[in-house]
Amino acid sequence: MVLEVRHLRMVDAIRREGNVSRAAQRLHLTQPAVSHALKDLEGRLGVELFVRRNKRMEPTPEGERLLQSADVVLNELTRAEHDIDQLKEGQQGVVRIATGCYTCYNWLPSLLRDFHDEYPLLDLQIVPSATDHPMEALLDRCLDVAILDAKPEADGIVCKKLFSDEMVAIVPPGDALTKKRYLTAADFADQHYISQRELEWSTCYREVLAPAGVIPARTSIIPLTEAVIQMVKAGMGITVMARWLAAPELDAGSIEAVRVTRKGLRRTWYAVTLDYRAESPALAALVRLLKRNGLNAATSCQLITASRRSRS
Repeated sequence: MVLEVRHLRMVDAIRREGNVSRAAQRLHLTQPAVSHALKDLEGRLGVELFVRRNKRMEPTPEGERLLQSADVVLNELTRAEHDIDQLKEGQQGVVRIATGCYTCYNWLPSLLRDFHDEYPLLDLQIVPSATDHPMEALLDRCLDVAILDAKPEADGIVCKKLFSDEMVAIVPPGDALTKKRYLTAADFADQHYISQRELEWSTCYREVLAPAGVIPARTSIIPLTEAVIQMVKAGMGITVMARWLAAPELDAGSIEAVRVTRKGLRRTWYAVTLDYRAESPALAALVRLLKRNGLNAATSCQLITASRRSRS
């Protein structure tokens, strides 16, 4: 290949400076080196690229054509270098995020809006299609951050603890279970359990039911939070969810909450990234925001929802 980037930089410098001497200074080279390189290039191409007119080096038609390409290539290289610097500093690019629970999408967008104020050039994309299999999506590099309610075991990842919330049993008003101070695994054995995800993925099953060998008499999977609450209100079954998530209906008295186990059932949220991206300034800042404001954002979201309902 005859043409190289160094040739484009050289002809661009000669055009801008008007002579070889100043072009050499611009390129931090000696004048003989630039003169030799220009003569070598012209010899390879078989044309003159510059002629001297009025004490200036002026491009020939062939030189003009080469300079047109130099403008495109050098400008693109400059943009590429700038973009790479921005990506390296975490100021620009795409950050794809998903959670392992649909309920997070109630409050996550408002928190990401705050993050966007600090990093306006970052394109934050929520990927709800990855909700059912967030770890697979992360390991396949289809996600940059996965928010999970259980610490995963996998190679090549970094987990950062975000916050914890309490999971409580949600039951119809006046249900016999409300007379208990707390529920044990045995209390679920004869119940219709309404789950927002596959039972084996739920915190209640992992932490309470499975260790005791208990499986509810009947299980329904309803991924929509409001639909689950409405089914409980109608006396069709019970569920377990975060207390903050059910706060509006609990305040209204349309459902009741009962603690799960004597010590309570708490769920811990984690932000998971691939280890090679964990030190990215943007991802690190996003994780800090999730850790600092995550639970507050979730609670605020439910308070706003409750306020809107009361006004309607």
